[in-house]
Amino acid sequence: MISDIQYCEQMLPRVSRTFAPTIRKLPEGLRLQVTVAYLLCRIADTVEDSEDLSLSLKKNMLQSYSGIFTKQEQAYLIFSDYVPTLPQKTPDDELVYNLDKVLRVYHSFSPIMQNHISKWVVEMSLGMHKYAQDIHKKRFAFLKSMKELDEYTYYVAGTVGYLLTELFSYYSHKITPALRSRMEKLAGNFGKGLQMVNIIRDMTVDLRRGQSYIPNELLKKYKLTRENIYEQKNAEQAQQLFNELILNAVEHLDKALDYILLIPKEESRIRLFCMLPLFWAMRTLQKIQQNTLALLGAEKVKVKRGIIRKEYILALINMRSNRMMRRHYQSMRRDFDTLKLNPALQS
Repeated sequence: MISDIQYCEQMLPRVSRTFAPTIRKLPEGLRLQVTVAYLLCRIADTVEDSEDLSLSLKKNMLQSYSGIFTKQEQAYLIFSDYVPTLPQKTPDDELVYNLDKVLRVYHSFSPIMQNHISKWVVEMSLGMHKYAQDIHKKRFAFLKSMKELDEYTYYVAGTVGYLLTELFSYYSHKITPALRSRMEKLAGNFGKGLQMVNIIRDMTVDLRRGQSYIPNELLKKYKLTRENIYEQKNAEQAQQLFNELILNAVEHLDKALDYILLIPKEESRIRLFCMLPLFWAMRTLQKIQQNTLALLGAEKVKVKRGIIRKEYILALINMRSNRMMRRHYQSMRRDFDTLKLNPALQS
């Protein structure tokens, strides 16, 4: 029988092909802690995103899940009673059923480390409770405004930026309180930028299953609906809508770069962990920007393995040089300088 630690380590690549290889790059004193933190966040995300749970079940599960980390009496038992309502279809579902294994590893950490993790798992869970959608009734609480989109990305991803900052500063004496304060001002953007790329990339898949993260405000601005965004006659308006979302993502990723450059150069493994998803996200946006309307097709936008590998090698070369890292980022960033929003389509 495998140990709880082995379970967490083996489960990670099954629920995240993106973050598993980057988490392995972290120093030994952070690797397991970040793995467990990620798995605990993933459980909340699995509940919020499930197509098999009613809205009331999602809210009840997320409420009791957050209660586990605020040490509410009976919260774990209440959550466990709800778990069998979730069909075991995916590795993510399996992870929910094995929360006890993850929690045992979590409880083996120091009280300070537990507090760093629990604070942000609770914040994420309660935010997901607010934005959970009812899959059964097909009555989705679509986002109304760009402000709500920003709040949603904060809860599901910005919180992770803050969580990681706390773990990094706890681990590294080189991240002083003053430096941590500067990093915290950018931590939310780091998570939000990566989430915006996911939202843009998965937009059509989400729409076809009845979900949408395009705010009503943005659709109204370009005289579009979630139904007619696919029509050829609306291609120019759709292009402009995508451009605005892409520019929003890039603005967050600009600050994500600033965040990474604040990490002490001696903490090269932490830098590498942060650099890889940033540059992979920029490559994804590059591919989208080259043919934005391909988002409306059936195929999911994917970056070629060769480019993923190239970015890994470049990250190894550049990770100790702020100048080289910024130069490489700007070489990709220039592709988005030509994106302009047409005022005539916004009126």
